[in-house]
Parts: sequence; structure tokens; C-alpha cells
Amino acid sequence: MPSSPAPVRVLRFEAFEVDLRSGELRKAGVRVKLHDQPFQVLTMLIDRAGELVTREEIGKTLWPGDTFVDFDHGLNNAVNRLREALGDSADKPRFIETLPRRGYRFIGTINGSREIQSALYVPPVPATPHEPGRLVPERRNVRRARYAWILLLVLILAAIFAGMNLRSFKGRLFQTLASESKRSIAVLPFENLTGDANQEYFVDGMTDALITNLSKLGALRVISRTSAMHYKGTHKALPEIAHELNVNSIVEGSVARSGNRVRISAQLVEAANDQSIWVRDYNRNLQDVLQLQNELAMDVAQQVAGKLTSKEQSRLAARTRPVNPEAYEADLKGEYFLTKWSTEGFEKAKQYFEQSIIFDPAYAQGYAGLGEYYSIVAFLGVVPSRENYLKAEDLSRKALEIDETLVQPYVTLGMVKLFFRCDPAGAEKDLNRALELDPGSVYALDYHSYYLLKAGRADEAIGEKRRVVEHDPLAVEASSELGMYLSSVGRNDEAIPQLRKALEIDANHAATHVRLADAY
Repeated sequence: MPSSPAPVRVLRFEAFEVDLRSGELRKAGVRVKLHDQPFQVLTMLIDRAGELVTREEIGKTLWPGDTFVDFDHGLNNAVNRLREALGDSADKPRFIETLPRRGYRFIGTINGSREIQSALYVPPVPATPHEPGRLVPERRNVRRARYAWILLLVLILAAIFAGMNLRSFKGRLFQTLASESKRSIAVLPFENLTGDANQEYFVDGMTDALITNLSKLGALRVISRTSAMHYKGTHKALPEIAHELNVNSIVEGSVARSGNRVRISAQLVEAANDQSIWVRDYNRNLQDVLQLQNELAMDVAQQVAGKLTSKEQSRLAARTRPVNPEAYEADLKGEYFLTKWSTEGFEKAKQYFEQSIIFDPAYAQGYAGLGEYYSIVAFLGVVPSRENYLKAEDLSRKALEIDETLVQPYVTLGMVKLFFRCDPAGAEKDLNRALELDPGSVYALDYHSYYLLKAGRADEAIGEKRRVVEHDPLAVEASSELGMYLSSVGRNDEAIPQLRKALEIDANHAATHVRLADAY
């Protein structure tokens, strides 16, 4: 006789219920969002209520032996999330008690449990004897496999008899499969564990570096900084964020530092099941921060996209030389304030970029940042344009003399040639070079789309701008500019709904209101 399914318990303590079948935590009948690993910790502690469960025991359950993980960070993170879901406190615990350096103990009172039969139970099918004409699972699978091969053969033969070239047919087939398997990822703003709120520029810089490095890989669609920063300080569940950004995977982590020593803890989460699939810690001196950033990006990319091509590996390894810590930090501060797009922010950005060059006259990124600053303020008319376009040009060329792999100077030179030199051919050459160096750079793609629009190649411009919005779905300016592109060529029936989408992101965005009025 087939054996009975094992009963599954629903455990209760105070207002909470733990459903071991569905993997859910409920409070007063309402589901509480809780990731898989914190839930596993809860079930282990409840199963041995009142007893010590060591950190080592929990670690062996959460992470198999072949998992790369920063054990302390991963476990502390799981316990903290569990306490947050329970409304518990480490200082005055009601449920989860910490035994320093040893482990944890569940100190709540189990009110009871009820047993239910698993709805997923299916009685085993006997191998023999079986009913005539009825396939047991093994034979059914064999026959299905034969049908699949026959179907594939028929499709290939049909392609041949239809006059199609088989090689072309196979190419299109596998190209389609490859595009369907392209992975998408979002890097959420890293948590600041430096203990100093003034270090936000540094933490955000580490987030930006990972986004930039991952974007160099053609196998990944990477969400841009602007959209990722919408989730800074948020407590939304990761599957909800993944749904809003339309991504498969999410990277979250933290940054800590002590003097010139930097530590980044990162975790890769599969969005579909909210399961942590990779965790690792990186420790470096600040002068080796570029090596740290490249190693982190390489590890994340391999986890998400598999083996990298030699070209992709060379892109990531292009800039790993030691840096002057003072010059690097000044440059980070400059980038941080440049993104503020305010008069005060521009002035601070200029000062920090200049400091970066003073600290290290051979630091290419400092020249690149200062060059971009001058091109932006010249374009916006904040300062006299001619003098500052010339400065932007000189500084960008200086940056490329030091490091010809930088994308930022090529973009700046391209825009100077477009707006100041009236040299569209030269602008196209520089912007194309930027995209050759970093095909996934949304920054370069955005400027390239604007060049195409000005060059009268509206359809290409709109196509590229759509890709920008796909990578930066929560950036109101990108969404609004797509509407402007459409309106500029008379496609107002498309422009109007696009501009309305932009206002859903930011209802007070003045430029979008003006563009929408023009489109009607």
C-alpha cells in the first residue's frame, strides 16, 4: 500500500503563524513578507524552542559547503530581517535571543500547532504491473523525448524544402534562444555601514562602479543608476522591486571602511523565488579599490551570465592599477555633486575634481570629470560657453592621453564637437568610440541618441532612446525626452501617452508639462 504523506504543521506563537508547507509567516492572518533564509532560521529556532542553536548549525543549513559566502554578514543579515518581520529587538528580545559568539535561541511561547495533509502529495505509481496501454512515468518521458526530436526534424526539413538555408535557419533559431536567455539585473544602493553619514558619496560611488562595470557585459541588461537610486533606504520586498524594474536578479550589499581599508559585502538574489544564490565579502586597501570593483563585477557577472568572453574579461580588467586614495576620494565627491544638477552642486563638483588632479596629476578620471563639468555648465549657459567648451575639450584630451579606455572623455568630446565645433562627423566618431569601449553604457547611448536626433536620423534616435528608458525606467528625464523625440517628428499620438508616463514618475516635472502642452 502507498505510504501516507507526512503531516505538515502550522505553528503558532502570540499573533504569529508559521506555515511550514507554504513557507509563509502570518500575523493575525495577514501574510508578513519574509525572505527564504530568515524563514529557514525561524523554523530551525522554533523546532528547538528554548535551546541554543549555534551559528555554525544555522550556517550549514543556509549555505552548502560549495557556496561562497561572508558567513558573519550573511547570518547577521538573515537574523536582522527576521527580527524586523517579527517586530523584535536584539536589546529587548521577545522571540529571538542572541547568545553572544555562540548562537540564537527562540524564547517565545509556542501556543500550539495543527496538522494538515500536504496538498502536493501524489501516491507513487507502481513500476509493475501496470494497466495495459498506460505509460509509467519513465516510458512516458522517453516517448515525449522521441516526439520532441521528431518535431525538431520536421521543422528543419520544412525549412530546407521551403528553400531556406539551413545554416541561416539555425542561426536565427539560436539567436532567438540567446536573446530570450539574456539576463537582467539591478544593483540596489549599497548600505552605509561606515558609521558616518558624510561617507554617502563613497558608498554611492561603490554602487555606481558596480553598475558601470556590469554594463560593459553584452550578456546583461543592467538598470541604470538613476532608477536604482529610487530604492535608496527603501524597505520594499526584493521581488516587488524586481517586478517594478523588470529584472531577473538583484544585487544588494553594504560598504564599511576603517581609514584606508574598505570592505564590501554583496549578495545576489534570484528575484523569482527571493532566494539568495551567492554571497561574498571583499576587503582591500583603498589604493586597490579598482581591483576590488572589477573582481566584484566579474564574480557577479559569472553568477548571472555564466562564463565571460575574453573580450568581456578584458573590458573589466582594463583599469585595475593602484590609485592615489586622496585623488580617488576627491573624484568620487566630484561625481556625487555633479549628479545633483544644481548651482551649488556644480561648484562643489568643480572644486573636488580640481583637488583630485592636484593630489595626483596622473589621475585620468579627475581630468575626465572636470572636463564633463565644463561641458555641462557651458551647455546650460551657467558660464560663458566658448571658454568652457575649450576647457572641456582640453581636459578630455588630457584624460585620454593618460587612459584611452575611459568612456566619459569621448562622450564629452563628442558633444563639444556637436554643439561648439559644428562637426557632426567628428561627434559621431567620438560617440561611436565610447560605445565600442562600453556597449552597455546608458550614459553614452543617451548622448548618441541625441546626436542621431540632431543629425536628422529620428527613427534611429527614437530606437536608442527607448533602450535608454528600458535601462532606466524610473528616470523621469529619460522618459520625458523620449516623448520629446516623438513629438519633434510629429508622432504626437505616441508622444502624448509617453509624456503622461513620465508624469506618473514625477507629477511636478516642469519640462514634461511643457512638452505635453506642445504635443497637443
